[in-house]
Amino acid sequence: MGIFKKDYIVGLDIGSSSIKLAQFVKRQDGLYLVKADLKEIKTTGNDTLDEGIIVGSLNEFLRDVNIKRSKFVVAINCPKTCVRTVVVPYMPKNELQEGIRLAAKNYFPFPVDDVLMDFEILGEILEKGVRKYQLSVAVSPKTTVDRYIALLRKAGIRPSLFIPLPLALQKVIERACPEEKDVKAALDIGECFTELAIFTGKNLVFCRKIPVAGSDITRAMTDVLASDIGKTSLSMEDAERLKREHGIPREGDARIIENKISTQQILSMVRHPLENMANEIDRCFDYYREESGGGTIDSMLLFGGGAFLRGLPEFLTEELGIEVKLGNPLKNLKIKTGKVIEKKGISNRLATSIGAALSFAKGMNLLPVEVKEETKRTVKRVTAFGAVTAVILSLILLYVGMKIQLTAFQRRIGAAKREYISIMPQLKLAETQAMADKTLTNEPYWEDVFMEISNVIPGNIYLTELNMKDGAKDGAIEIKGIVDIEEGEGVLSDFILALEKGIFKNVKLITTKDIEDTKSRFEIKCRAD
Repeated sequence: MGIFKKDYIVGLDIGSSSIKLAQFVKRQDGLYLVKADLKEIKTTGNDTLDEGIIVGSLNEFLRDVNIKRSKFVVAINCPKTCVRTVVVPYMPKNELQEGIRLAAKNYFPFPVDDVLMDFEILGEILEKGVRKYQLSVAVSPKTTVDRYIALLRKAGIRPSLFIPLPLALQKVIERACPEEKDVKAALDIGECFTELAIFTGKNLVFCRKIPVAGSDITRAMTDVLASDIGKTSLSMEDAERLKREHGIPREGDARIIENKISTQQILSMVRHPLENMANEIDRCFDYYREESGGGTIDSMLLFGGGAFLRGLPEFLTEELGIEVKLGNPLKNLKIKTGKVIEKKGISNRLATSIGAALSFAKGMNLLPVEVKEETKRTVKRVTAFGAVTAVILSLILLYVGMKIQLTAFQRRIGAAKREYISIMPQLKLAETQAMADKTLTNEPYWEDVFMEISNVIPGNIYLTELNMKDGAKDGAIEIKGIVDIEEGEGVLSDFILALEKGIFKNVKLITTKDIEDTKSRFEIKCRAD
């Protein structure tokens, strides 16, 4: 991993009642999930979120995240943040942005004058013989985007991508169902927003916001009801708690809960928003079937905090006539060993943050142009600074290495000199015998060979064998040894050159062979004058 490289991908979803985070680490074989968690956000008491609370929660949540080495992808959401499939006349690509804005009134139920927009070309189609572009277009109000940017920067975060929530769900479906070709829907039920997305295989083909969310079900339970035990009125806190504990009561279930309310009263209160949700989903399915020429939807996966409402999958299965079950955003993910998810029962709520992180590659991005350019300039500055720093570090390390090597050489030379002095009498005695041996056998002066080699051999080479081949008539000498493979080629080349400058002639490298991860065996043949 480089010093300035973004080694982590962090997906963030700042919702109405919680912040969701999914952190991945880049490896050669893909992304590995290393942390996934959520943090509940407390409101100020009037159901509005305070920026200070969000920033404080973000700072606490990101305490263990290396922000500087992380690339942040954020899923954003609001009533006017959406994705649509748009068809426009064929035109030069640099004019598509303006062409989309002209066609927007046919696809978006609100003006797009003050929104940030990005698009991808899905392909070309023919309508009545006319060539047209089919595009996937994402939009979000500039005020929403600016608010997200301000919040993140107060927490020290420079986001790399802003994507709408349906695109995050698309990445989860793409990873979870890579080979499936059937049509399935995904329903993300949040505190204030419910997002419906329909996929053909892994491709997003339709998405809409459903005007019923978790808070609507909770609020319905605060209505005043009269019964045999008197009038009943729950606070929002009590209603949310009872909703999570008891879910949707069954028809035959008749119990009094906490001496306040019966299960049948809960059922009667939540039935209306739940039926509204089912009706809105069914209307979207009908629209999709009409637009797709009778396409059918095989199943639906539930995500988000509202998906954990006990009995909801069974209720929607009965109302919609299709299989409805909880989705699993962790399916087919590579997960780093260890405790990745700290809290139990929250994985389903992390779908949008996981999907955001999986969207890290270049694609639709709702960040303003000036922020994108600022990010590019920052990357260039960091890259230049990194290159200069790398050069300086290399020079420093080279100097330190040479200094260490010089000290080692000096020590070895000193030791060799002391050893030479100690064996000088024996060398004088052997000199005469060596002369005779050379005359008789045409062998070189071995003491000269030893001395020459000891003077030129570098510290990261050591010899294992030195001999003259039996029967050689030209005084050929074999030198065998081992060299450090990391610097082997250069060091070995320098060693051969040093031999040639001395008493050795016709120095040739015969073989080299790797014997370990960091070492290589070599053989040199030469002749000594």
